[in-house]
Parts: sequence; structure tokens; C-alpha cells
Amino acid sequence: MSQLTPQQVEVAKKYDVSGKLVEFLDRHLFCQVLDSLVKIYGEEKIDQLEMQVLKDTYMFDVLKELHANLKGDAKELAEINEREQKVHERLIPLNESTKKTLSTLCSKEIQDNLKQDKASNRELIKGYGIDDSKIMELYEFGKLQYNRGDYVMSSDLLNNFKLLSSDSEKILSATCGKFVSDILSGDIIEAKNEMNNLREVTDNRNYEGSPLEQVKLRNWLIYNSLFLFFNSNKNSTQDQLANQLLQLNEIFISSSYLSTIEASCPWILRYIISSVLYTRDYRRLKDLIKAVNIESYEFQDPFTQLIDTLFIKFNLDNISETVSNIEILLETDFFLSKLDKALMMKNIYTLVVKNVLKIYGELDIEQLKVHFLPNLSQDIINEISGDFSNNNGKLSLKGEKESKYFDIYERTKALSFKSTQLLNNAFGKDF
Repeated sequence: MSQLTPQQVEVAKKYDVSGKLVEFLDRHLFCQVLDSLVKIYGEEKIDQLEMQVLKDTYMFDVLKELHANLKGDAKELAEINEREQKVHERLIPLNESTKKTLSTLCSKEIQDNLKQDKASNRELIKGYGIDDSKIMELYEFGKLQYNRGDYVMSSDLLNNFKLLSSDSEKILSATCGKFVSDILSGDIIEAKNEMNNLREVTDNRNYEGSPLEQVKLRNWLIYNSLFLFFNSNKNSTQDQLANQLLQLNEIFISSSYLSTIEASCPWILRYIISSVLYTRDYRRLKDLIKAVNIESYEFQDPFTQLIDTLFIKFNLDNISETVSNIEILLETDFFLSKLDKALMMKNIYTLVVKNVLKIYGELDIEQLKVHFLPNLSQDIINEISGDFSNNNGKLSLKGEKESKYFDIYERTKALSFKSTQLLNNAFGKDF
């Protein structure tokens, strides 16, 4: 990431949504978000926040490191050491007990007699001394290992618990825990499997809990699944990332999820819009435009402003500032920073120029830069030129067939834009 100017830092702070994400994000995952904010808030502030987030966990090595960074007093360090000792004393007997349980489950006698029916299997293992209390120990030890940061062990223990337990509430909790553990351990395939299991619960019309609990669970899944959809590492290809984001579009723009986002977490619109722009998947753009319009009083950021400008108000006066602010967020937002910035900016510039040309028909490149996009470089022009006809420096749209939705609103957009310009000229103010 390039060094931010003071002005860019202020923009990043203004549109930082980490304070909203913390409500539903798992605390271990949230620390990854915090780590990405050092350039905005500084190391000391981030260390303070991480200490606050992790203080009740068993991540003792991390807590000691943060304590040293923050120059904490001896009393605080003594409390950390005391808690570590108590956890260690609890860990030893749980480890021994669960080791015996797992060893028994892996024995040939049990493996040869296991069936598809959970009730039959529970009766089978009871004969080997594995009762409900032993099964519950798998859950407790899985939680403990998760809190210690041993996510692989946590995932294995919680998975075994899920396979044996008949407690639906605890099974749901274990599924959530395994989902996060798999994300943190980098087991993306398993994490996707658990996400699908959780989606079945959140979408079930016969959900056992209250409607409010179901909505809360869907909220939790929306927030934490961002780590899956925006997952990118050195081994990831652009096609893999694009496919993940296409799945985000499919899920988040579905009626049940979009309704939840509108009602509870409109800031998630940032990630839906960025995903749509990145993949150029405009199939559900109409629904997204409607959501942005409805939630404009509740949440606005450069991404929602871009949609508002191009598809709702058609007022292009501030389009350059909006695009510049998006570019800042692509560097400072934890999830957006996983995207190929050059590809995203190419898609955004293409969309902006396309909408400008739908109004003007044909426009000189220099006029485009002077009136709308002063930061439009020659490199960007070269990148997007394939999407337009270029006649001696004048850009126009290629003859392409638009969807019925675009056919309908294009006339309104052109009229709205021109009337806005006339009113601005007449009264000297924005409408």
C-alpha cells in the first residue's frame, strides 16, 4: 500500500465501517480487520483496540505482546499469567479425557459398526463408555482450543461433537465455531461447507428459534462470510476470486438476504456493490439500485454514491471526487484491499464513461477529463478503449444491446441530468 496523505487518511476514517462490523464479526477475525487499519489510526491505537477485543480470550502470547507494546503495568501482566495458569490446569484433564474418547471412536470395533443413523451410533458408543458427558467434553475442549488459537484442533473437535450430539442448539453453536475455525486455519473448502450448513438453518422456514434469533444468525453469517468471499492469497487466481464474488452476488442480492441487509446492516451494500463492479455482474443491478435508494438516509459511502450518481440522480458534478474516494477505500478497507485495484478501477471508469456517453452520445477525451474525470490517465484510457468506439479522440458507445431495464431508464436519466444542469445554471445550487 502506498503512503497515504493526511487528506486521504481523513477520507479513510470518514468511511471506515470497522466500528459497525465489530457487532457481529467473530473477535478473532475482527483482529485481522484491525491489523489492516494501522496506516489510518497508528500502531498504538490498534494495539489498544486489539487488547480490548482479545482480553477475554486465551490468546496469552498475543496478550503479553500487546501488554509489552502498550507498556502495561505489572499487575495487568500478573493477571494474564494467572489466567493462563488456570486455563492450563483446565486444559490437561480435558485433553486426556477427549484423547481417550477420540481413540475409542477411531477403534476398528466402532468404525466397523457405525451406521448412517445418529441415534443408533449413540447407542453403540454408549457401550464403550462414551455418554452425553463425554460428547459434551468434545464441545468444551473445542471451544477452549478455539479461544487459545488452535483452530485446526478446534475444528476437528467441534466436527466430532456435531456428528455425535443430539442437542440442536449446541450443534448450531458448534457449526458456527467450526466455520470460523476453518476460515482462520485456511481450510476454505471446509469453511464453505459449513457456510452452506448455516445457510440451510438461516433459510429454513421451520427454524426452531424465534424469528429475531434467525435474523441475528443471518446477520452473523453475512458479516463473517465476507472473509470467504473476499479470500485471496498468493495462490489464488483472479478467476477464483471472481467466482467467489459471483457467489456473494447470488446470495446477498437474494430477497431474504437483501431484506436483512437493508433492515440491519446497510453498510454491507459497500461489499455487494464492489463485488458487482469487480465481476461486472449487472444481472441484479435493478435490485441493488433500489436498495441503495432506500438506504441512502441510513448509510452512504463512495460506492453507494457511485450508484446514486449513475443510476438514481444522474448528477455527475461530484463523480471525480467519488471515484477518487473509492480508490482510497480500495487500499484501506480490509476486504476491498484483497481485490485487484487496477481491474476494479478499469471497471469503474468504464461504467462512468459509459453512462456519460449515454447522455452525450459522443465526447472528446479531453472534454471528458475536463468536465468529469480530471484524473483519467492515458493508461486508463488505453485500458478502457476496447469498450468504446474511438474516432480521432472522440469516444462513443459501441452498438450493443442493453437489457429492457436499461432501455426504460435511459431516457429518464438523460432528461433528469439535463434538467439538473439547467436548474443549477439558473439557481446556482444542487437539487
